[in-house]
Amino acid sequence: MGHVAVGTSTNGATYKIPGRVGDGPIAGSSAYADADVGACGATGDGDIMMRFLPCYQVVESMRLGMEPRLASKDAISRIARKFPEFVGAVVAVNKNGVHAGVCHGWTFQYSVRSPVTEDVEVFNVLP
Repeated sequence: MGHVAVGTSTNGATYKIPGRVGDGPIAGSSAYADADVGACGATGDGDIMMRFLPCYQVVESMRLGMEPRLASKDAISRIARKFPEFVGAVVAVNKNGVHAGVCHGWTFQYSVRSPVTEDVEVFNVLP
């Protein structure tokens, strides 16, 4: 129907600094969407990711014309340059349904179901 949305949750205390609520409620950190552009979701070390707002960065890069893969790679590389031991991933989709996932520090999987596929497709993303 042409709508774009994104959702997020927290994985608990794995990467959380004691006393911090989490990066999930910080717009642009673990999720961001703009119906005119696309959406992005993230997972990983939220204490580091929330400093860079990678999902906001991905969506804004797509707004400027970048494909989801390049926009995702750019956002993750900005973090990895400052924090080489960082572990995280982003998954992005533009308003046309083009999607990509990029990760750093681990192997990541995401799945896609769309009107043009018969079933859910699982994608493996290597660092």
